[in-house]
Amino acid sequence: SANKIVSGYSNGKFGPNDPVTREQLATILYAYAAAKGYDTTQGGMAVREFSDYGSISNYALTAMQWAVNAGILQGTNGKLLPGSNATRAQVAAMLTSFCKNVAK
Repeated sequence: SANKIVSGYSNGKFGPNDPVTREQLATILYAYAAAKGYDTTQGGMAVREFSDYGSISNYALTAMQWAVNAGILQGTNGKLLPGSNATRAQVAAMLTSFCKNVAK
């Protein structure tokens, strides 16, 4: 929080024991990348190719676009499932992709 990587919920509270959604994780990684000075300017329209693009929360849209374009987040069966809880395997895959594609 002190480094502006996480800010909690819109009510200012944190949920340290809450599961993390895919869009929350993308937002955390995006904020971390920005704080570390990594490139967060990947462009493209790839995120709009997913059928559930419209269900991405406004706060997470830029981060989700970045995560898809940077190869950190991949969809399943044409969906990103932004509001779904990230499984342990998905978190591991996103962190691995982040390390390979962003924090080179």
